[in-house]
Amino acid sequence: MCIINRGELRPVPKAKRQGQAVKRKMHPIRLGTTLEQKPPGGSRFFRRVTGLRVALLLLLCLVSVFLTEAGTVRAGGSIPVPEDLLRKMGFIVFDDRERAPEVTGPAIEGGSQTLAAYRGHWVLLNFWATWCVPCRTEIPTLVRLSKHMSGRNFVLLSVAMDHETSRIRSFLRKTPVDYPVVEGRKGTVDSRYVGMGLPETYLIDPEGYLVGKAAGSRDWSGNVSYDLFDRLTSSRRSGTSSPGKDPS
Repeated sequence: MCIINRGELRPVPKAKRQGQAVKRKMHPIRLGTTLEQKPPGGSRFFRRVTGLRVALLLLLCLVSVFLTEAGTVRAGGSIPVPEDLLRKMGFIVFDDRERAPEVTGPAIEGGSQTLAAYRGHWVLLNFWATWCVPCRTEIPTLVRLSKHMSGRNFVLLSVAMDHETSRIRSFLRKTPVDYPVVEGRKGTVDSRYVGMGLPETYLIDPEGYLVGKAAGSRDWSGNVSYDLFDRLTSSRRSGTSSPGKDPS
């Protein structure tokens, strides 16, 4: 894995790559409501209208809950996943699924790409760079996974974080891929995706929720990986819609 050091990314020594990534969890912000009243007449007021006040407070609480739910993005995602296989692949499985932040940018093959265009599909979102040796090592295995999953409810979306387009094109001429590659530096990418290093890979369910994260390089073309994605796409609730493409 390659880590960030003063704005730049450098390879992590092999000994440090054996450590386990720290589990990160994003918490939605909820709106709070405080009811503070000072009725006239002191305790006498409470004795006479206690039932009315209780009913009013309950009503206000219900309204508060409704407004909170309407104004807050809640963690969700209800599609079941084989957590045992995810963990065997080194994924950190998120306890609470959040909506995956949007990714947009120009595609190396032309036009543009958006993560939202693949709603309804399982998405493996991979962040990498040409100067990152672990990234380059795992790309052939990602190509084999993409070929294995061809024709199924699965999309592999790659985001190259190089500053120079020419480097990405040069690398892909030598190591061609059959999945879309987005230029992350020229698009919109939430900084939380990359964190402290590359490669970073995220699994996103067909409803658009983050299921888990895999930090560092790995073999995506082994039996465990194939079994994982075979099971995901064979689920009855795995999604059925077709991915869209930006016409630009």
